[in-house]
Amino acid sequence: MAMLVNAACVATEPTPRTAAMPAAPSAVPEGPAAIPARGKFVLVDIPSYELTAFQDGTPVLHSRVIVGRPQTPTPALLSSMFAIKFNPDWTPTPEMMRNEGLRYMPPGPNNPLGRILFDLDNDQLVYLHDTNQKELFNRAERGLSHGCVRVEQARQLAAWALGVSAQEIDSMVARRTTYSVSLPEAIPVSLSYRAQLPNGYRQVAASPDVQVSRKAVAGASHEQASLAAIGCPGAGT
Repeated sequence: MAMLVNAACVATEPTPRTAAMPAAPSAVPEGPAAIPARGKFVLVDIPSYELTAFQDGTPVLHSRVIVGRPQTPTPALLSSMFAIKFNPDWTPTPEMMRNEGLRYMPPGPNNPLGRILFDLDNDQLVYLHDTNQKELFNRAERGLSHGCVRVEQARQLAAWALGVSAQEIDSMVARRTTYSVSLPEAIPVSLSYRAQLPNGYRQVAASPDVQVSRKAVAGASHEQASLAAIGCPGAGT
């Protein structure tokens, strides 16, 4: 119960999982993420603030991302993307309301989750999402969120995940109502501090500050790690 009370990534209407979809493990991966040779796969390299989408082992989409601050690090985990929510609303935690003055935000251009949310199946309530603060992607150091991952190319990622055009994604957003679309099949997603991309693709140096945060999360108890790592960005972060 404590985890749900403190989770900033909780939407007012949680997306139901497809009954046939297998649950994904949420343990911290012990080594570099393995890129599958078949199917779709999403890798978030947390220290380099980068996301890469793979199709049959080949990189097909690259995006800058924003990850958790040292105080609220993004956890390393293996999960599955199972649905995309359009025009999400956002409910901050009681602590964020009390300490940061944040309030519930309805769907719209000022929502911290932006227009697109990528639902991930994990017990830490962490997910990927759009943002209303796109100017922050221009910063070199992008450890700025409360734990979830903001994706610069959210529109393109949604189109790839659903197998539709970017124009169709624009039409889905234009409905302005909050609704979810299940993916044709679940897509594995790895949030990693030890990413190893094939053929040296976009190798980058790790950020020491983020690495220290990862060790703190990995060494904590399950409940402590959940409370420390979960949470999405608030306005002004």
